[in-house]
Amino acid sequence: MPARADSLTARLRERARSEPEAPAYLSLAGSDATWRALTWRQVLDKVERLASAFVRRGLQTGDRVALMLPTCPDWEICHHAALAAGGVVVGLDRHDADQNLAHILRLAEPRTIIAQNSADIARLGALWPGAEIFVVAERTDPDPGLLALADLIAAPVSPLLLPDRAPRPQDTATIVFTSGSTGKPKGIAYSHHQIILAIDALLERFPTVRCDARMVCWLPLANLFQRILNLFALSCGARSYFVDRPEDVLRLAPDIRPTLFVGVPRFFEKLHQGILARVDQQPRALRALVLAAWDIGCRHAAASRSGARAPLWVRMLFPLSSSLLRRIRLLLGPDLQFMVSGSAALLPWLLERFHGLGWLVLEAYGISENVMPVAINQLEDYRFGSVGRPLPGNELRFASDGELLLRGPGVFRGYLRDTTPPDSLDADGFLHTGDFARLDDDGYLWLEGRKSEIFKTSTGRRIAPVPIETALKQIDDVDHAVVVGRDRPFPVALLTLDPRSSRLAALGAPTTRTAIAHDVSAACRAFPEHQRPGAVIVSRTALTVAGGELTANLKLRRRQIEVRFAAEIDEAYQKASQQMRRARAAPPIIEAP
Repeated sequence: MPARADSLTARLRERARSEPEAPAYLSLAGSDATWRALTWRQVLDKVERLASAFVRRGLQTGDRVALMLPTCPDWEICHHAALAAGGVVVGLDRHDADQNLAHILRLAEPRTIIAQNSADIARLGALWPGAEIFVVAERTDPDPGLLALADLIAAPVSPLLLPDRAPRPQDTATIVFTSGSTGKPKGIAYSHHQIILAIDALLERFPTVRCDARMVCWLPLANLFQRILNLFALSCGARSYFVDRPEDVLRLAPDIRPTLFVGVPRFFEKLHQGILARVDQQPRALRALVLAAWDIGCRHAAASRSGARAPLWVRMLFPLSSSLLRRIRLLLGPDLQFMVSGSAALLPWLLERFHGLGWLVLEAYGISENVMPVAINQLEDYRFGSVGRPLPGNELRFASDGELLLRGPGVFRGYLRDTTPPDSLDADGFLHTGDFARLDDDGYLWLEGRKSEIFKTSTGRRIAPVPIETALKQIDDVDHAVVVGRDRPFPVALLTLDPRSSRLAALGAPTTRTAIAHDVSAACRAFPEHQRPGAVIVSRTALTVAGGELTANLKLRRRQIEVRFAAEIDEAYQKASQQMRRARAAPPIIEAP
């Protein structure tokens, strides 16, 4: 078997040579919103023209190219063109705070900045005056200092400029930045070789995903997670449908007909809420029928997972129930084989509910400091609640306290601009991940919480917030749940409600507040007394990426959340301390804007 191309640029050229007319990237265009396709030949042609233009404009090997574009084919064209010209790609999130963007730009020192419009260029130029080449995807003014992306791509290619720029496997391909959920983002450089290791590991684990597959590109491309998926699609020949607005994914999915779908836990939580809302709108008899069919599906799926035979009545009714639930499954198209959830843990009961519906969601696990996926469940080899079996190339150890240690070719060697080795790398080259984990007897990896999230109360009790938050998120209408209480006498829960919730409008009513308090007590009844929230803050405002409370992958930024709600947290402890905390007393409710 011939060796696969060993750089991302070579991978693109290999794909364009083997399947030049196959669809590569599809995006909506025109007033009739039809899908416009670029073939692999067309993609390579645009990439080489743009790379040639970069070289003519003075881009040097190793120069950093910062991209702040929507989730669209232009992002990928610019990405591959920068690599073909010998550049290093730095992704920027348009929704990130200026202070984070300024920090990233100072660390990366990009010579070229590519953004959607002149306003974005002005914003980034003010944050980083060291850039020399500015490119806009939308030319809306005659500023002579800005280059139009379309003009650069339309210029004739200079093939003699490119061969000397062909990246080598050991060359840096990208600098990614940590999400900054616990502090300022840190830069991590990864080579072409390391990224290809990650891609090939996914190809090995998912052999059924090949050239006829359809994938949805909808997560932020500033983050490496979606870029790895797009490069995986390139390597296996799958076509990628670009959806810039996450809220459009479900509307467009039946037309896209994805073969597999990759998302983050927040998407799957909202998907489940949306399904329940649709079911609740049906006439009572139909609603009861759908819920009964879903219950049968869950029973059948549970038996399948355990290797047992479902009861006879379940087996007899299952074909009928599956046919009835098919209309729900069509929300994501008729060809969906499986889904993958990454970035954070998905609620186990949600995995079971989706499986009962007929959707298999496979959890995966990775960490910014290791470009290789650490572990992933597979289509025929999965275990709910685990993140699957570790991928070859990852060497795992466990510290005495249960922390996962990791070594392998995908592990980083230090943060950008840091002159000393990071504390997270030990003398043997093992990365201390900060995640508590364990391997079961069958080789599945189970995560048991982040070191940075676990805190102690002032009474010396250890609190792991995620299991409590998981229980709270099962309460009807709860959108986000955050548990705080470091160095305080007991934990306090912060809840945000679904904007469509009737409770939100009636939050000031004593009956609503009493109902929420009792729901919280019921949800946390299984936890020891010292882990139950002593007070509840209910916010009328959602947690968002733009507001700084969520990362681009929709993880909680706990420190920022505690800062935003500092006054309400203080009020919660004051009110709770005034109220005698009896075993069955409902916690006080504090309303936040």
